[in-house]
Amino acid sequence: MSGLRCNLQRYGGVLVWLPVLLLFPLLNLSGDVMTAAGQVVLVLALAAAAVALVLTGRVAVLLTALVVLTLLAAMQGEGWQTVWGVLAIVSPAVLRGWRLLIAIAAATAGAAVSIAVIEGVGSGYLLSVGGILLSGLTTTSFLRLIETVDQLRRTREELARTAVAEERARMSRDLHDLLGHTLSVMVVKAEAVRRLAARDPEAAAAHAADIEEVGRAALADVRAAVDQMKTLSLAEELDGARRALDAAGIRTSVAAAPAEVPDIAGQALAWVVREGATNVLRHSGAASCRFELTEDGGQFRLAVVDDGVGGPAVPAGPAERSGGIEGLRQRLRAVDGRLDVRPGADGFRLEARVPAS
Repeated sequence: MSGLRCNLQRYGGVLVWLPVLLLFPLLNLSGDVMTAAGQVVLVLALAAAAVALVLTGRVAVLLTALVVLTLLAAMQGEGWQTVWGVLAIVSPAVLRGWRLLIAIAAATAGAAVSIAVIEGVGSGYLLSVGGILLSGLTTTSFLRLIETVDQLRRTREELARTAVAEERARMSRDLHDLLGHTLSVMVVKAEAVRRLAARDPEAAAAHAADIEEVGRAALADVRAAVDQMKTLSLAEELDGARRALDAAGIRTSVAAAPAEVPDIAGQALAWVVREGATNVLRHSGAASCRFELTEDGGQFRLAVVDDGVGGPAVPAGPAERSGGIEGLRQRLRAVDGRLDVRPGADGFRLEARVPAS
């Protein structure tokens, strides 16, 4: 039922011409009452075959029936030759390529022969035959335009669905990267407050103030991410990672050779710093960590190296989450960069490369 409705919506513009083309035969009924009644039945059968062919697309049976009915109708006499136009305008709805060309040519040739035999070659002969050919070509162009518009509409809908899916993945990745790092820092600070509360209240209060500051920054980050306005500073992320790791008792060093990193590359590397620091805090059990930023061969290289037990566990199952290491890979691919993960017996190395330009 849905297929019939779809064909009616797509090819309804063809069917509206059937009453116009079949009106002329009905105005030129001839013979006695029985003959006229038979001609009316022939016109109705021709119309039914054309409608059924357009709506169902059953070419093998219905197109053959339409051709036979058109031949019978054309033999009825003067005023009946417009039935060739029915064949010419219906064929583009169900045929393509060389089959369509043959159908339009056959309708034009049939009209040329039958008009010459029945009505003779008069002043309007070329106009009548040309009208059949033009109706077939015009209908073909009209239907192909409708099909193109329909295809463009479906493509636009698919692009919209893809954009929504990509935006959801981006939001998921941003929230993971933003909150994962921030919450890890807050957990480390809270543990420090618990340890120092009894013996060093001032240090505990300082860590508590840091927790408040980090929490406020996290709220600002989430709001900015929701507003699609979140940008990271590589220098700020390196400084924040150093302070967070130092607070957790992990010796941290930062070696940054380039004086300036372009915004796009800097933002991509800033996410690497944030995720790398989060993984060191959460998973490594490391005693030391270093961040190395260098420029080599038209590329910026950022390495996060620790002496711990390794990086995060790979999630089970075929689907990976959108954040974490996989999220970094997606971010770096977006700027033509790449990410290398090298766990080893002496620690864990996370290395990112992005083009300098």
